[in-house]
Amino acid sequence: MRTDLQPIYSDSENALQGNNIYGKVKKIEYYKTTFQNTEKEDKPVLNKIEEYTDFGELKKVEYFDNFGELTQTNVIDYNKNQKFIKSVSISKSNKSSITQTSEYDTIKNTSELTVYVNDTIDHKTTFYYGKNDYQVKRISVKGKDTTEVNSEQTFNDNNKLILATQKEKGNDKSTITISNKYDINNNLIESSHKTEWVEMLSETEWKDGRISKQSSYTISADLKKHLNNVTAFDILYNTINSKEYEDSKLHRELKFDYEFDENGNWIKKNVSMKEHFNNSKEFVPIYVDTRKISYWK
Repeated sequence: MRTDLQPIYSDSENALQGNNIYGKVKKIEYYKTTFQNTEKEDKPVLNKIEEYTDFGELKKVEYFDNFGELTQTNVIDYNKNQKFIKSVSISKSNKSSITQTSEYDTIKNTSELTVYVNDTIDHKTTFYYGKNDYQVKRISVKGKDTTEVNSEQTFNDNNKLILATQKEKGNDKSTITISNKYDINNNLIESSHKTEWVEMLSETEWKDGRISKQSSYTISADLKKHLNNVTAFDILYNTINSKEYEDSKLHRELKFDYEFDENGNWIKKNVSMKEHFNNSKEFVPIYVDTRKISYWK
C-alpha cells in the first residue's frame, strides 16, 4: 500500500477525488464474485463500468444486473470550464430516459437545472449561491407547484462550516439543521443532521492527519443516542471493518481485505461477514469485488 497518498475527505475537485480514486484514471470495470453457501467462488460478473474525462469527471456509467446484462446507461457532458451541463440516463428495462441540463449565470451566481422525463419537462430548479459557493436558496417549479427553500450558513475563522439551516418557505416543520465541530487541526470530528423528528449524528476519529474511524448514531424522540454503525479505515480511506448495530447491540460485522495496484487503487476486495446475532465465531467469505483500471497516458 502506498503511504505517500493523501485522501481528499471533503471539498473534492472532481469525481475521482470524491470517489477516493488516485491518479489519472480513464476507465474502471467492476466485477463481483459471490459465494453460494460454499467456499468456492462463483464466476465474476460485470456489474458496472465507469469512464472518466482527462480532468477527472465521470463521462459515462453503465450498470449491469446480476447476470451481467446492461440495465442502464448514463452519459454526462461538460462545458469548456469543466462544469456539468448535461446528463442522459437511459433505462433498458422500461426504455425510459431522464435528461438533466444545467445553465450557469456567473453574474447572478446562480445555476438552473432542468429535468426531462422522456423528453417532457418534469421540473426546473434555480439554485442561488453565497459565501464559499454554498447554496442559499433554491426555487423549484413542477407543473403549477412552486417550492422555495432558503438556507443560511455560519463559518468559523478558518472558513469551515459550523452551522447550516434549511427551511421551506411556508412550511414551519421543514427545517433541517446541520452543525459541525472541528478539532484544533480543523479536522471534522462531529456532524449532526437534525429534523423535527430525528437527529443523525456522525463522529470521526483521526490519526496522523487521516480518518481512522467513523461512528454513526440516531437520536430519536426519546433523546437517547442509539449506535448504528462503526466503520474503521486504512490510511487511504478504504473500509477495513464495519460493525452494524441494532438497538445499540452488535448485530453483524464485515471485514474487508484489499490488493492494490501501483497507483494506490484497490483492484481486489475480499469481503467476509460474522453474524453476531447468530453467535458466529468466525468470519465467512461472502463476496469478492475486483476492478480493472486503465489510466490516461
